[in-house]
Amino acid sequence: MTQALSTPERIPQRIKAAVPNSAERGGLRTVAGIVLLILIGFFVGVLSGCSRNHQAYFPDLAQRDISREDLLSGRSLWGEAAEELVLPEDHVMRMSPQMRAFLDRYVPGNYADPMKIRAILEAIISPGALGMEYDRSLTFTARESFRRAEGNCLGFSYVFVLLARERGLKAYFQEVEIPPDWTPAAERLVFVNRHINVRVDTRIGHDMVVDIDRANVKPFYPVRRISDKEAEAHYYSNKGAEYLDRGNMKNAFRYFVKAVRLMPKSSAFWSNLGVFYRLNNLPWHAEKAYFIALKYKPSNYSVMTNLAILYEIQGEVEKAEYFTGLAKRYQQKNPYYHYYRAQEAYNDGDYQATLRHLRGVIRQKIEDYRFYDLMAEAYIKLGKQDEAEEVLAKGADYR
Repeated sequence: MTQALSTPERIPQRIKAAVPNSAERGGLRTVAGIVLLILIGFFVGVLSGCSRNHQAYFPDLAQRDISREDLLSGRSLWGEAAEELVLPEDHVMRMSPQMRAFLDRYVPGNYADPMKIRAILEAIISPGALGMEYDRSLTFTARESFRRAEGNCLGFSYVFVLLARERGLKAYFQEVEIPPDWTPAAERLVFVNRHINVRVDTRIGHDMVVDIDRANVKPFYPVRRISDKEAEAHYYSNKGAEYLDRGNMKNAFRYFVKAVRLMPKSSAFWSNLGVFYRLNNLPWHAEKAYFIALKYKPSNYSVMTNLAILYEIQGEVEKAEYFTGLAKRYQQKNPYYHYYRAQEAYNDGDYQATLRHLRGVIRQKIEDYRFYDLMAEAYIKLGKQDEAEEVLAKGADYR
């Protein structure tokens, strides 16, 4: 997945509202292992009219003479020297002899499927075996994650899938949509959560999910199966974000383009490329990349926010207001934005406002017990014990 950068000092006041934050203060940290680079906002949900033709609304948008290959070539930044920028090939999911020897030692091939799954997991995480340590900030290939015995959710998932398949298991990758956490912008780069885990089909009638970060992943979070190619593309996008954070623009470009080449219809990876061009002072290249991203996902509202910022900086006030308005409307549709506002009100001691922010989303039957817990706490502060118990009873169904 992948996408998020921000230069807060240049974010227009009109749209400097709430930023979904998954970066730890003081540096590049990915909460769940996949970086989703955006400039300021990430909005989920669907609103009627989201697929409107923005280029028809602003006819001049289609007049820029910038092609996809222009964006992917790098010529606008490095001229003929861009021909020397060979795309990386890091062999993200290649087994090593050491991995096969490890598997032979710890996971007998005659185990039943559930026992194989448990044995592989125990061998990876147990201190007496591999003892892999989870570090959200480290994006490695499968071999490097195994050799170093550390990595984020991507590295763990690469290792587990390869070992599982070597033992004849049907293992594949899943993307978990972790809700954004809105906090004020305070960093040069802002990163949005995505998380990868593994699902294994067994021959006994049910699947098993394997996850190195169960503490941050809830059963009610939406998941979708992704291909090996997409799982690899997330590695390249993450590495591109790391290089961008360090100011290594050539490597950032190489890795971002590699992700796009692997998944040319991914809105997220085109959006990353737009962020790259925006930070390299090529605004119309960024604009082109953002509109390609919107073509593949018209509901990618982080791209709309990026466009609003881009146009504000370029002095294109009408366009900035147009995309800012769209982004704000989608934000209001996001239950987690209202949860953030309810938390703010609760911390300020305004318990009535806490309830106002939560009542609407509670009616949507959000399957997240935290909404109900916070509402119950507000009722308790107001001395309404019966209402608190009623809300807690409703939320118990989602624990």
